Amino acid sequence: MASYLESQLDFIYFFYGLAFILLGTLSLVIARGVPGPFSDVRLIGLFGCLHGATEWMDMAALTAGNSDAFAILRAAVLTLSYVLLTEFARRGAAKLGVWVPGPWIYLPLLSLLCGVGYVGGLDTAKALARYGFGATGAFGTGLVLFALRGSVSEAARPLIVAMAVTFGAYAIAAGFVVEASPFWPANRLNQTWFVEATGIPIQLVRGLIAVLLATLIWGAWGQRLMRTFDSPRYTAYLHRQFFSVLTTMAAVLVFGWLLTNFLGGIYRDEVEQEAAADADLLVSGIVGAVGATNAMVKVLAGSPAIALALTKRDDATRAAASSVLDFHVEAAGASRGLIVDPSGHVVDRSDRREPALLRAPDQQAAEWFEKSIRGGESRKLELDPVSGQRSYVTSQPVRDGAGSIVGVAALEVPLDRLGSRSRGFDRAFFLIDARDVVALTNRPSELFRTLWPRPELAPVALTQRLGAPDSPPMLRRQIIGGDWTSFAGRRAYVIRRDVGDTRWSLVLVQPVTGIAASRLLGIIITLQMAITALFYFFGRERGIRDRIQRLHRVELQERAFTLARQAATDPLTGLHNRLGFNERLEEELECARRTGRPLALIMYDVDHFKEVNDRFGHPTGDQVLIRLSMRAAASVRQTDLLARWGGEEFAILLIDTDLFAAAEVAEKLRQFFAGTAFGEVGPVTASFGVAEYRLGDSAETLLARADNALYRAKYNGRNRVELDAPVIENVALSPASERGDLQRRADRKSPTGT
Repeated sequence: MASYLESQLDFIYFFYGLAFILLGTLSLVIARGVPGPFSDVRLIGLFGCLHGATEWMDMAALTAGNSDAFAILRAAVLTLSYVLLTEFARRGAAKLGVWVPGPWIYLPLLSLLCGVGYVGGLDTAKALARYGFGATGAFGTGLVLFALRGSVSEAARPLIVAMAVTFGAYAIAAGFVVEASPFWPANRLNQTWFVEATGIPIQLVRGLIAVLLATLIWGAWGQRLMRTFDSPRYTAYLHRQFFSVLTTMAAVLVFGWLLTNFLGGIYRDEVEQEAAADADLLVSGIVGAVGATNAMVKVLAGSPAIALALTKRDDATRAAASSVLDFHVEAAGASRGLIVDPSGHVVDRSDRREPALLRAPDQQAAEWFEKSIRGGESRKLELDPVSGQRSYVTSQPVRDGAGSIVGVAALEVPLDRLGSRSRGFDRAFFLIDARDVVALTNRPSELFRTLWPRPELAPVALTQRLGAPDSPPMLRRQIIGGDWTSFAGRRAYVIRRDVGDTRWSLVLVQPVTGIAASRLLGIIITLQMAITALFYFFGRERGIRDRIQRLHRVELQERAFTLARQAATDPLTGLHNRLGFNERLEEELECARRTGRPLALIMYDVDHFKEVNDRFGHPTGDQVLIRLSMRAAASVRQTDLLARWGGEEFAILLIDTDLFAAAEVAEKLRQFFAGTAFGEVGPVTASFGVAEYRLGDSAETLLARADNALYRAKYNGRNRVELDAPVIENVALSPASERGDLQRRADRKSPTGT
């Protein structure tokens, strides 16, 4: 599981970063116009966006390669994101009345962090940044949110509590599981330990926590929108959208993960095949060289001259054996050859140094000698801690004619000569012995190191005995067969091959760039699909929100119009009331002043209406008023305005009508009312007063003159029409009057009459 998930680390970084960028974006959206204790939520938004960018930068470093400058930049952005989260917690605590230091505290802390990074390395600085800012900021944010749960609505309260708990979980995952560093607890509780303990990269856990935080933030935003718009339809849509987006995003990520693996798999197979071929080529070269040496030592051990030299030690025999030994050493390309008797005494050697005891009485003999003197073949890597020489020693027992072991023949070949075929090989390879210690490599700085952790081999012992550099292993775990893993900070395919029947292994590192590009293409397609889906859902949500807002505006406008109409309408007759009439009168007066068009006003009052109410009752009186209003409305033009002025009094505003035309209208209405029977009430009469707009008139003066004319009509016996005309004195239309008579009298008194 750990190996597989590590091969998916680029997609995990992408998923992790996307979740935090969504968290940050939602927080920034919510921060707009949020008053009160949550006004600083924009800091969480900035934290999410920066932290997501950091994870995508880590993905870029994993796939495209890393550099010191890029690593420092990533560490700086990571630290800044945690500082923003810590600042949210600091401000929230201050608003809650808790004493906290001011923003000045960041300057000494960041200065200390830079100093530690300069002295102890970047991983140490990142670990301290997670301890000092990541854990503190996340825990503090969780505590602040929990303390503020009472300031939100009851529906949103569980979401705030869940966010507080989730930030606490993130504090543990991101603030305590840190980069491996040489101090406690980072040397124990770190990312490597977490992978070994659970088989899951900590980045995946952090990404899942980020998804949960983004979901909770989104839920809180939805609760706010529901309260703002208070629309059942919008609430139902938000519920559907919530599950639709979660389902769609899960489907997009699963599809993107499958696509990324498919695209990467096309190249991965080629990489694995190429690595296997290269590893087999290197192994065959080493096996071929070893095999030739093994064959040569067998021939040497079977030479009669060698057996004779071990049993008969005269000069002639020794000279013959030396000649045979030199020939085989030269033929095998060995650095030296040895002939050793059963007591461990070196009988002859090719370098012709003074023969000595291979095994002193108080010393243990070489392992190859012990094995061969007992009748076995020995093939062993020798690492000299003094000279740093690395060689291959192969030995065979020497037997006499009777088959008894009389000594041991050995050849020693420098490893560099065995690995001559690997010179110029551009990919890193490592020949390791049975202890997994590097004995041969094209990376000299990695000699005498273990490629992966070997707790049973103390680093101090390796350093003292072999001169191994005291630095961490290059691989996190032992490689068996082939594995995709991180090597020197980059993704690579590492393959391991056994070298013949020896206990050696060859480890070949195949760096990959094409597969990174192929997988990156899948990640980019996934990102595009995710952005498209989010734009669709949130764009649709915005459209529905705008539509609901528009409907609300229309509804409010209609309601306002209805209220205005109700305010300007008489509830009994349905005519305009005095308020509506006055508004229209002002408009028409302004138009008459501007254009000079004539404008007339009729006011009439039902005669003796109180007697109708007293005799027949108010309901009957109301019906009389309603029927009178209907008759009057049918008798005037649509451009005219008929209104109930109050009680049984009415007003008619006549547009483009002079005094005499208005008087005619009033007379017709008077006759119509008088000649109509209103049920049991019988005919009803009315008195009319007519006035015409004069230059300089206001609404008050015009109304006053019409009202005075009405008063005269009532005073002069009712059921008549009185005109307000300064050029006509005591002019009234009585039941016997005619329009022609009125016109003739007006013409005689008119200044232009003849």
